[in-house]
Amino acid sequence: MEFLTGNPFSTPVGQRIEHATSPTLQSEDWGLNMEICDIINETEDGAKDAVRAIKKRIVGNKNCREVMLALSVRRAGPR
Repeated sequence: MEFLTGNPFSTPVGQRIEHATSPTLQSEDWGLNMEICDIINETEDGAKDAVRAIKKRIVGNKNCREVMLALSVRRAGPR
């Protein structure tokens, strides 16, 4: 259960999610969101790491901007 511990923003996809959900962004960075999708699809642990990072941004967060951006990252990608 190693994946449940540690900083979810320490992985390559986690670092990009941290940046893509920064409250200092004026709007969604769709180029970065698509890069996140590519990492998820191209790496073995990408999806698991992305879920951890997005969950970290959403759960218990009172910053509506960060939550909105995290949900935008979540919506990016194929349906």
